[in-house]
Amino acid sequence: MSQLFTMAITYLGTTLIVGGTGMLASATRWLVDRSERTVVASRRANQFTCDDARFVPVSADWKHPSFVSLVGEAIKEVGPIQQALLWLHDPEVIIPSLLPLLGTARVVLVLGSRQAQPAIPLDAARFTIVRLASVTTSSGRRWLTHDEISEGVIAALQDGHSRIIGDIAGLQ
Repeated sequence: MSQLFTMAITYLGTTLIVGGTGMLASATRWLVDRSERTVVASRRANQFTCDDARFVPVSADWKHPSFVSLVGEAIKEVGPIQQALLWLHDPEVIIPSLLPLLGTARVVLVLGSRQAQPAIPLDAARFTIVRLASVTTSSGRRWLTHDEISEGVIAALQDGHSRIIGDIAGLQ
């Protein structure tokens, strides 16, 4: 396991995570450990194992019309968001609705290897883009592991720099 998981970094304030209960589970736990409160919105948020009282699950699908209002209700309870981690399969659909809830929060947006840069304008000072790719091995290519993805996302949360995790060549 990378040293990124053990570094003692303390974030103040509240975090919003959308879609962090699957491949980003390690990054979600890392953020829960370092945030005053963490709102985690996903289809399976209530099934996510986290015994920390600072963890606020919101079980909702971002495709559902009530998603933004459910997340907004949770944010009202915990206070303004200082940082967000978003893993969305179609960010252009939901980000415009989420932006008012985020205020001036710093945002890490995770994109799949075949996702285009969102056509909506994103403030480069606030948004860090993490693009997922694959890894070249002696026997060919393989997809990233969940740990590799979380490590790259944690690095982006720490330094605020956009990045590609893995090698994007050959995936286009």
